[in-house]
Amino acid sequence: MAIKILAVMLLVVIVFGSVVSVGLNTIDKGGLREFLESQYVPEARLLRAATTAYPENTTIWIASDNLLAARALAVLGSPYAPIIETELQNKYNGGRNGQHEVLLGINIPNQFYEPVIVILGTIYSSKFNATLTVKYEYHNGTLFSNWQDYADLIVYRALDSLLEGSRPYAEELFKKLMSMWDGYGFRDGAYDGKYSTYKLALAIYLYRALKAAGSNMYQYEDIISKCYEIISELQRSDGGIITDYMVKNGDIIPTGDANVETTSIVVLAVYSDYPELIGKTALEKQALSNLSLVTIITLLTVLTLMAIVFLYIFVFRNNTTK
Repeated sequence: MAIKILAVMLLVVIVFGSVVSVGLNTIDKGGLREFLESQYVPEARLLRAATTAYPENTTIWIASDNLLAARALAVLGSPYAPIIETELQNKYNGGRNGQHEVLLGINIPNQFYEPVIVILGTIYSSKFNATLTVKYEYHNGTLFSNWQDYADLIVYRALDSLLEGSRPYAEELFKKLMSMWDGYGFRDGAYDGKYSTYKLALAIYLYRALKAAGSNMYQYEDIISKCYEIISELQRSDGGIITDYMVKNGDIIPTGDANVETTSIVVLAVYSDYPELIGKTALEKQALSNLSLVTIITLLTVLTLMAIVFLYIFVFRNNTTK
C-alpha cells in the first residue's frame, strides 16, 4: 500500500512539474517561425527589420537582425536558415558586429563601443513593393564606459564572462540586472516610460546559462516566470514579438511594432541550446582552471620533497665523510 501511495505521489510530482515547466512558457513557437519567415526578402536573401514602423519596415539590418535571425530560424527548423547564413558568410563576413554574436556563444571584446552604422546600398523588393536599405551596425566606435547602467549590456558582459570561465563575475552581473527589476520590467538607463521586451528575453537567456553553469539562482525564478508571461502577452497574432510596452494600472500595454531582432532574441533565449552551451563552457573552463591549480600544487609539492631529499643526502654524506 505504501509503495502504491509513493508511486502516486511521484506521478503527481512529475505531472505537476511538467505543467509548471510548460506553464512558464506559453510563447507560440510556430508563430515565431511564421513571423520571421514572413519578413524574408527573396532579392536580398535576408529578412527586413519590421512590418509597419518606418524606417525599419524599409530596412534590412545585417547585424544584429540577420545575424541572430539566421540562428533563430535554424532553431525553429526553417529552410530559410541556411540561405540567410550562406548570404551572411559570402557577403558580410558572417554578420558579426562585435557585440550580438555573444548570444551565439562567440567571445566579444572586453570593452563596449558606440555603434557605427554603415549603409551598404538598396534593393527593391517585389514582395513588399518597396526599396529597402541595407545597413550594417558595427560596435567599433568610441568607448562606451557606463555600460553597467544598461540591462542588455550587463547580460552581454555576463555571457562573455561565462565564455571566459568567470562564473562568479557573471553571477554578480546577474544580480545587478535583477536589481533593475521593478515588478514589470527592467528600468535601466534607457527607460523612458517604456520597457524593452528584448531585455526580458535576455534575462531568461542569462538565467538559463547560469543554471547550466551550476549557479544557484532559484530566488529569482518568480522574476523569470514574469518575464515569460509578459513576452507571451506581447506576441502578436502573426507570431511576432512587439518591441516595447508600458504599464498602466498593472496592465501590460504593447507599444510599437513587432520586429525581427526582438523576435529572434526571444527564440534564442527560450528555445535554443545556446544558453546551456555557454553555461557548460564556463563549467569546462573552471574545471580546467582547477586542474591546472592542482597540477601546480602537485608539482610544487614534488619539487619541495625532492629538495628535502637532496638536502638530506647532502647533509648525510657530509656527516659520513667527517
